[in-house]
Amino acid sequence: MAHVGLYWGRFFGVGLVTLALVAGPVPAQVRWASAAQIAPAGAAGTLPGLLDASADEGPVALSTQLSLILVPRDATAARLAGDLQALYSPGSPSFGHYLTAQEVATRYGPAPSDIAAIRSALRGMGLSMRWTQGDDWMEVAGPASRLEAAFAVQAHWYDSPRGIRFYAAAAAPSLPAALRPYIAEVGQLSSFSDPIQAAVPDTGLSPVNLLSVYDMTPLRQLGLDGTGQTVVFFEGDGFKQAALDDFTSRFNLPPLDPVVKTPEPQSFGGETEMDLEVVHEIAPGAKLVVYNFDPTAKDEQSNANLQTAILDLQSRMIDENPGAVFSESWGICEPLLGKAVADSYENLYDHADALGETVMGITMDNGAYPCLVNYPRGTPPSPEYLGVTLPGDAPGVTAAGGTRLSMSASGGWYDETVWEYPATTAGGGGGVSSFFARPSWQQGPGVQDSQRNPNNMRSVPDVAADADPSSGATICITSPDGTQEDWSTGGGTSQAAPIWAGIAALLDQYLQQQGLPKAGFLNPALYHIAVDQSPYNAFHDITVGSNLYYPALPGYDMATGWGTPDAWNLARDLEAYAKGH
Repeated sequence: MAHVGLYWGRFFGVGLVTLALVAGPVPAQVRWASAAQIAPAGAAGTLPGLLDASADEGPVALSTQLSLILVPRDATAARLAGDLQALYSPGSPSFGHYLTAQEVATRYGPAPSDIAAIRSALRGMGLSMRWTQGDDWMEVAGPASRLEAAFAVQAHWYDSPRGIRFYAAAAAPSLPAALRPYIAEVGQLSSFSDPIQAAVPDTGLSPVNLLSVYDMTPLRQLGLDGTGQTVVFFEGDGFKQAALDDFTSRFNLPPLDPVVKTPEPQSFGGETEMDLEVVHEIAPGAKLVVYNFDPTAKDEQSNANLQTAILDLQSRMIDENPGAVFSESWGICEPLLGKAVADSYENLYDHADALGETVMGITMDNGAYPCLVNYPRGTPPSPEYLGVTLPGDAPGVTAAGGTRLSMSASGGWYDETVWEYPATTAGGGGGVSSFFARPSWQQGPGVQDSQRNPNNMRSVPDVAADADPSSGATICITSPDGTQEDWSTGGGTSQAAPIWAGIAALLDQYLQQQGLPKAGFLNPALYHIAVDQSPYNAFHDITVGSNLYYPALPGYDMATGWGTPDAWNLARDLEAYAKGH
């Protein structure tokens, strides 16, 4: 029987846990794009359309606490981009010499004199500012009476087509004259949030199947099990130890005892349990660390902008886990957030890359239309609703698309197609960013697509993995009411991301055994390996299907990126890459 679980509260949508269906060195020209190089938005965005589809309930009270994000000008942005290039260029004296969180905070960020001037100007407007050293974003908050006057907006309460109450301003905020010398971007004024539901069917791949089909078995036979590696999860629903114990007992795996860093939500959607179990079956020796974000626990008056709470927790995760692998099974429609928040995420994951961290993100589970969920039920997909989601499309993140997997009779890889289910507008995501210019490491056959990406923007996914629930991994999850453990099947790109996170833990362990640094940010190496004559074939190139808009093609495409992993070949290609061969 399929179970429906509500999770991630009322703020952002995550990838489906499952969905019930019918059956040599980097070339010298490679550069990171600094914040100043981010192209302007190429589309009108989701928020105006969302407001048109929502019921206007009138102005907010003057005492209502509002907040928005500002992006200060940062003269160190170009230096950070150059330093990241050196950190990930084999042959560079800095290659693999990752920084500490303290070094990042002290080397980069806005000038202290600018921060002081911004704080003083805001104080004169009756507003407060919250900023952390090294960050290229800050939160500005205050009562509606003050914030609306300062930024020339008027916030109203709205009721969305799905019954979500939120405040927003129909007009874009205007930057006060006193702030213009110091601020590069001002964020949208909106508290919009939306829940996502998922349904869960039965059956699935065993751990032995999953290891075999993506050629991880040779790595495990070398004694690699993720020991010494850390995988960090950003989650929004709870888990029960009983479900994890049932999973490890059934498959004769070592105990799964994650380290939980924040209070656990008292809801069960299966996402956290799936993420943990998928990584554990791939890398059972890795340390698994969970940070929970429960937006239902946030009060509108005490935390007017839930987005800043997410950024704060992400910053904490990055600072506390240098060199770790991150599995991020969540996403928010990019245009809904606006350029200021997008800039903030870019800066956040640039910092993660500087610390030698691997961040795996998702492309969501609505095909090429992840923003369509913000419109009335039954709205047909059309090009105006195309989009991508943050954080998966941030330049410092490796984004995973979704496939449907077929095994050979011997248990190895046989075939894959793009995961798509047009009847419910479901499938692996992918497409073109509205805010991020195409990073210059993003090169190769299929990347430069003048028809589908005429403005040369960042495109996703970078890679893919199994995401179709009909071919997903066997998982044990807690029922939505918390009373029992159920066996089910994983799915969604939120299964693809932890598959890649588990593989990344094995890859880091392999590289360290060869006396090489951890992989850190994977994309420069992945694109180099895919394009150049690497010693081994690291990817299964998916050429059949589409994500409901972008077709799978030979080489890179916006349905599956470079394809799905052959982990053993990828490990050896990464070794050759790091050695400059």
